[in-house]
Amino acid sequence: MFKAKILFVGPTESGKTVLANFLSDTTENIGGEYRPTQGVRILEFELQPGGSGDNKTCEVELWDCSGDYKFESCWPALTKDSNGVVIVFNPDVPSHLKDIETWHSMFIASQGFHDSQSLLIAHHKPGSEVEDGRLPLASQLSRLLLIHSNLEEEPEDVRQAFHRYLGNVVNTMSESREREEMSIIT
Repeated sequence: MFKAKILFVGPTESGKTVLANFLSDTTENIGGEYRPTQGVRILEFELQPGGSGDNKTCEVELWDCSGDYKFESCWPALTKDSNGVVIVFNPDVPSHLKDIETWHSMFIASQGFHDSQSLLIAHHKPGSEVEDGRLPLASQLSRLLLIHSNLEEEPEDVRQAFHRYLGNVVNTMSESREREEMSIIT
């Protein structure tokens, strides 16, 4: 069984915790008020990733990381042994489009992740005015898979897209493990 460590990163108030709770089937009664994550929350669950080539269950550690820069000194430790990065942002906030370039640089480019191990989620909060169309992304971000998340209107689409992404991560992990085993044999 594979164990995948997935980081949820991005600007503050982008919806990382709401998405993490939804995808892990965790419920919190917080009354709808915003409570920023302090440091990191780790959610553990099992699921069958889509498109991973086999029907095995995968253990997932979803690390819901604070977007507050006061925790920046902790971020290198959070990335240790991670298998994938999901950048969550709110397309209603113009500064988030620029901020996600920094998140990409710190968490994806610096770790040498493949595009298949990375995912962008444009999280539409209730009452969002931005359509699910193309966003003006920087060139290094436009290569990544981008999904639009609207938990009020299309929650299962978000879940299925995450399962497919996780399948890509598991495939990458499997290929890496096979290469490592072959290098030992030869």
